[in-house]
Amino acid sequence: MEAGLPYRIEEAALNAWPAVKQMDYDGWLLRMTGGPSKRVNSVNLRGSSRLTLAEKVPYCKAAYQREGLPLIFRLPEPLTPPALSLALEDLGYRTFDPTWVLGRAVDSEPDLTRDLDLRQVSSLDFLEARAWMMGVPLASLGYHAAILSLILPEKSLVCLFEDGWPAACGMGVVQGELLGYFSIYTRPSVRRRGYARAVMAALSQWGLDLGAAYGYLQVEGDNEPALAMYAALGFERLFSYSYRKKF
Repeated sequence: MEAGLPYRIEEAALNAWPAVKQMDYDGWLLRMTGGPSKRVNSVNLRGSSRLTLAEKVPYCKAAYQREGLPLIFRLPEPLTPPALSLALEDLGYRTFDPTWVLGRAVDSEPDLTRDLDLRQVSSLDFLEARAWMMGVPLASLGYHAAILSLILPEKSLVCLFEDGWPAACGMGVVQGELLGYFSIYTRPSVRRRGYARAVMAALSQWGLDLGAAYGYLQVEGDNEPALAMYAALGFERLFSYSYRKKF
Protein backbone atom coordinates (compact mmCIF):
# COMPACT_ATOMS: atom_id res chain seq x y z
CA MET A 1 0.00 0.00 0.00
CA GLU A 2 1.27 3.44 -0.91
CA ALA A 3 2.72 5.40 2.00
CA GLY A 4 0.32 8.10 3.11
CA LEU A 5 -2.71 6.53 1.42
CA PRO A 6 -4.54 5.73 4.69
CA TYR A 7 -4.25 9.34 5.85
CA ARG A 8 -5.47 10.69 2.48
CA ILE A 9 -8.41 8.31 2.45
CA GLU A 10 -9.28 9.23 6.03
CA GLU A 11 -9.26 12.92 5.12
CA ALA A 12 -11.39 12.37 2.01
CA ALA A 13 -13.85 10.11 3.86
CA LEU A 14 -14.35 12.64 6.66
CA ASN A 15 -15.11 15.32 4.07
CA ALA A 16 -17.41 12.99 2.13
CA TRP A 17 -19.47 12.13 5.23
CA PRO A 18 -19.43 15.38 7.23
CA ALA A 19 -20.86 15.96 10.67
CA VAL A 20 -23.40 18.62 11.56
CA LYS A 21 -21.16 19.79 14.41
CA GLN A 22 -17.46 19.27 14.89
CA MET A 23 -14.47 20.76 16.66
CA ASP A 24 -10.71 20.22 16.70
CA TYR A 25 -9.32 19.45 20.12
CA ASP A 26 -5.63 18.73 20.63
CA GLY A 27 -5.26 16.48 17.57
CA TRP A 28 -8.71 14.92 17.92
CA LEU A 29 -11.74 15.77 15.80
CA LEU A 30 -15.01 15.62 17.72
CA ARG A 31 -17.95 14.96 15.34
CA MET A 32 -21.61 15.10 16.36
CA THR A 33 -24.75 14.71 14.26
CA GLY A 34 -27.23 12.38 15.92
CA GLY A 35 -28.78 9.43 14.11
CA PRO A 36 -27.28 5.95 13.82
CA SER A 37 -24.07 6.71 11.90
CA LYS A 38 -21.10 6.25 14.23
CA ARG A 39 -18.75 7.95 11.76
CA VAL A 40 -20.41 11.32 12.40
CA ASN A 41 -20.86 10.76 16.14
CA SER A 42 -17.36 9.89 17.29
CA VAL A 43 -13.91 11.19 18.17
CA ASN A 44 -11.50 10.81 15.23
CA LEU A 45 -7.71 11.02 15.38
CA ARG A 46 -6.22 13.79 13.24
CA GLY A 47 -2.82 14.65 14.71
CA SER A 48 -0.45 14.44 17.63
CA SER A 49 -1.54 15.34 21.15
CA ARG A 50 0.07 17.30 23.95
CA LEU A 51 -2.59 16.85 26.65
CA THR A 52 -2.99 13.71 28.75
CA LEU A 53 -5.88 11.27 28.47
CA ALA A 54 -6.77 12.20 32.04
CA GLU A 55 -7.56 15.67 30.70
CA LYS A 56 -8.93 14.82 27.26
CA VAL A 57 -11.34 11.97 27.95
CA PRO A 58 -13.44 13.83 30.59
CA TYR A 59 -13.54 16.90 28.33
CA CYS A 60 -14.79 14.83 25.37
CA LYS A 61 -17.27 12.92 27.52
CA ALA A 62 -18.80 16.16 28.75
CA ALA A 63 -18.99 17.56 25.21
CA TYR A 64 -20.87 14.52 23.93
CA GLN A 65 -23.13 14.42 26.97
CA ARG A 66 -24.22 18.00 26.21
CA GLU A 67 -25.43 16.71 22.83
CA GLY A 68 -27.13 13.68 24.37
CA LEU A 69 -24.61 11.29 22.80
CA PRO A 70 -22.30 8.60 24.19
CA LEU A 71 -18.56 9.07 23.90
CA ILE A 72 -17.31 6.87 21.05
CA PHE A 73 -13.78 6.74 19.66
CA ARG A 74 -13.18 5.81 16.00
CA LEU A 75 -9.66 4.42 15.65
CA PRO A 76 -8.10 3.71 12.22
CA GLU A 77 -5.47 1.04 12.75
CA PRO A 78 -2.61 2.72 10.80
CA LEU A 79 -3.10 6.06 12.57
CA THR A 80 -3.68 4.84 16.14
CA PRO A 81 -0.71 4.53 18.52
CA PRO A 82 -0.88 1.15 20.28
CA ALA A 83 -0.42 2.94 23.58
CA LEU A 84 -3.65 4.87 23.01
CA SER A 85 -5.65 1.69 22.39
CA LEU A 86 -4.24 0.12 25.53
CA ALA A 87 -4.93 3.21 27.60
CA LEU A 88 -8.54 3.42 26.40
CA GLU A 89 -8.95 -0.29 27.16
CA ASP A 90 -7.72 0.35 30.69
CA LEU A 91 -10.31 3.13 31.03
CA GLY A 92 -13.10 0.71 30.10
CA TYR A 93 -13.61 1.64 26.44
CA ARG A 94 -14.22 -1.65 24.62
CA THR A 95 -13.73 -2.37 20.92
CA PHE A 96 -16.78 -2.99 18.71
CA ASP A 97 -17.86 -2.94 15.05
CA PRO A 98 -14.52 -3.48 13.27
CA THR A 99 -14.70 -2.08 9.74
CA TRP A 100 -12.60 -2.57 6.62
CA VAL A 101 -11.52 0.15 4.22
CA LEU A 102 -11.27 -1.32 0.72
CA GLY A 103 -9.70 0.16 -2.38
CA ARG A 104 -8.99 -0.38 -6.07
CA ALA A 105 -8.17 1.57 -9.22
CA VAL A 106 -11.24 3.19 -10.77
CA ASP A 107 -12.27 1.40 -13.97
CA SER A 108 -14.79 2.05 -16.73
CA GLU A 109 -17.33 -0.78 -16.92
CA PRO A 110 -20.05 0.27 -19.40
CA ASP A 111 -21.30 -3.31 -19.83
CA LEU A 112 -22.62 -3.26 -16.27
CA THR A 113 -24.88 -0.27 -16.96
CA ARG A 114 -26.08 -1.03 -20.50
CA ASP A 115 -29.88 -1.06 -20.94
CA LEU A 116 -30.51 -0.16 -17.29
CA ASP A 117 -32.50 2.85 -16.10
CA LEU A 118 -29.81 4.70 -14.13
CA ARG A 119 -30.35 8.34 -13.24
CA GLN A 120 -28.53 11.07 -11.35
CA VAL A 121 -31.06 12.45 -8.90
CA SER A 122 -31.45 15.27 -6.40
CA SER A 123 -30.81 14.82 -2.70
CA LEU A 124 -34.54 14.79 -1.96
CA ASP A 125 -35.28 12.22 -4.67
CA PHE A 126 -32.37 10.09 -3.46
CA LEU A 127 -33.63 10.11 0.12
CA GLU A 128 -37.22 9.42 -0.93
CA ALA A 129 -36.06 6.45 -3.02
CA ARG A 130 -33.89 5.11 -0.24
CA ALA A 131 -36.65 5.47 2.37
CA TRP A 132 -39.11 3.65 0.09
CA MET A 133 -36.67 0.82 -0.59
CA MET A 134 -35.89 0.45 3.12
CA GLY A 135 -39.55 0.64 4.11
CA VAL A 136 -39.02 3.51 6.55
CA PRO A 137 -40.55 7.02 6.79
CA LEU A 138 -38.66 9.75 4.98
CA ALA A 139 -38.53 11.69 8.26
CA SER A 140 -36.36 8.95 9.77
CA LEU A 141 -33.58 9.89 7.32
CA GLY A 142 -33.33 13.46 8.57
CA TYR A 143 -29.75 12.87 9.73
CA HIS A 144 -28.88 11.62 6.23
CA ALA A 145 -30.41 14.73 4.67
CA ALA A 146 -28.27 16.90 6.96
CA ILE A 147 -25.12 15.04 5.93
CA LEU A 148 -25.90 15.37 2.22
CA SER A 149 -26.46 19.13 2.57
CA LEU A 150 -23.01 19.61 4.14
CA ILE A 151 -20.84 17.77 1.58
CA LEU A 152 -18.43 20.25 -0.03
CA PRO A 153 -16.54 18.04 -2.54
CA GLU A 154 -18.35 17.10 -5.73
CA LYS A 155 -20.94 14.37 -5.23
CA SER A 156 -23.17 12.25 -7.43
CA LEU A 157 -26.39 10.59 -6.27
CA VAL A 158 -27.47 7.72 -8.51
CA CYS A 159 -30.64 5.63 -8.50
CA LEU A 160 -31.39 2.56 -10.62
CA PHE A 161 -35.04 2.04 -11.47
CA GLU A 162 -36.83 -1.18 -12.43
CA ASP A 163 -40.27 -0.78 -14.00
CA GLY A 164 -40.28 2.80 -12.77
CA TRP A 165 -39.59 1.91 -9.14
CA PRO A 166 -36.31 2.44 -7.24
CA ALA A 167 -34.26 -0.74 -7.15
CA ALA A 168 -30.80 0.42 -6.02
CA CYS A 169 -28.95 3.60 -5.16
CA GLY A 170 -25.54 4.94 -4.22
CA MET A 171 -23.45 8.07 -3.75
CA GLY A 172 -20.01 8.96 -5.05
CA VAL A 173 -17.82 11.78 -3.71
CA VAL A 174 -14.65 12.93 -5.48
CA GLN A 175 -11.77 14.67 -3.74
CA GLY A 176 -8.75 14.98 -6.00
CA GLU A 177 -7.85 11.55 -7.37
CA LEU A 178 -9.94 9.73 -4.75
CA LEU A 179 -13.49 8.52 -5.35
CA GLY A 180 -15.48 7.41 -2.32
CA TYR A 181 -18.49 5.10 -2.66
CA PHE A 182 -21.19 5.58 -0.03
CA SER A 183 -24.75 4.50 0.75
CA ILE A 184 -24.79 1.63 -1.75
CA TYR A 185 -28.14 -0.06 -1.23
CA THR A 186 -30.35 -2.53 -3.12
CA ARG A 187 -34.01 -3.15 -2.45
CA PRO A 188 -34.24 -6.56 -0.75
CA SER A 189 -36.75 -7.99 -3.25
CA VAL A 190 -34.42 -7.43 -6.24
CA ARG A 191 -31.04 -8.38 -4.81
CA ARG A 192 -28.61 -10.71 -6.63
CA ARG A 193 -29.36 -9.12 -10.01
CA GLY A 194 -26.17 -7.06 -10.24
CA TYR A 195 -27.88 -3.76 -9.50
CA ALA A 196 -25.40 -2.64 -6.82
CA ARG A 197 -22.54 -3.36 -9.22
CA ALA A 198 -24.30 -1.32 -11.90
CA VAL A 199 -24.73 1.63 -9.54
CA MET A 200 -21.04 1.46 -8.65
CA ALA A 201 -20.11 1.28 -12.34
CA ALA A 202 -22.13 4.43 -13.01
CA LEU A 203 -20.44 6.21 -10.10
CA SER A 204 -17.03 5.02 -11.32
CA GLN A 205 -17.62 6.49 -14.77
CA TRP A 206 -18.73 9.77 -13.21
CA GLY A 207 -15.58 9.79 -11.06
CA LEU A 208 -13.33 9.01 -14.02
CA ASP A 209 -14.83 11.96 -15.90
CA LEU A 210 -13.78 14.18 -12.98
CA GLY A 211 -10.23 12.80 -12.88
CA ALA A 212 -10.57 10.23 -10.10
CA ALA A 213 -8.11 7.34 -10.29
CA TYR A 214 -8.56 5.40 -7.06
CA GLY A 215 -11.75 4.34 -5.33
CA TYR A 216 -12.37 3.45 -1.69
CA LEU A 217 -15.28 2.34 0.45
CA GLN A 218 -15.96 1.18 4.00
CA VAL A 219 -17.59 -2.12 4.95
CA GLU A 220 -18.36 -3.52 8.40
CA GLY A 221 -16.21 -6.55 9.08
CA ASP A 222 -19.14 -8.92 9.65
CA ASN A 223 -20.88 -8.04 6.37
CA GLU A 224 -19.63 -11.08 4.51
CA PRO A 225 -21.96 -10.73 1.47
CA ALA A 226 -20.77 -7.17 0.85
CA LEU A 227 -17.12 -8.10 1.37
CA ALA A 228 -17.51 -10.95 -1.12
CA MET A 229 -19.18 -8.71 -3.69
CA TYR A 230 -16.49 -6.04 -3.43
CA ALA A 231 -13.74 -8.65 -3.62
CA ALA A 232 -15.32 -9.89 -6.85
CA LEU A 233 -15.15 -6.31 -8.12
CA GLY A 234 -11.42 -6.19 -7.44
CA PHE A 235 -11.39 -4.28 -4.17
CA GLU A 236 -8.56 -5.12 -1.77
CA ARG A 237 -8.46 -4.69 1.99
CA LEU A 238 -6.30 -1.66 2.78
CA PHE A 239 -6.68 -1.14 6.52
CA SER A 240 -9.23 -1.46 9.26
CA TYR A 241 -10.71 0.74 11.93
CA SER A 242 -12.82 0.01 14.97
CA TYR A 243 -14.81 1.89 17.56
CA ARG A 244 -14.45 2.02 21.33
CA LYS A 245 -17.03 2.97 23.94
CA LYS A 246 -18.14 1.99 27.41
CA PHE A 247 -20.95 -0.57 27.50
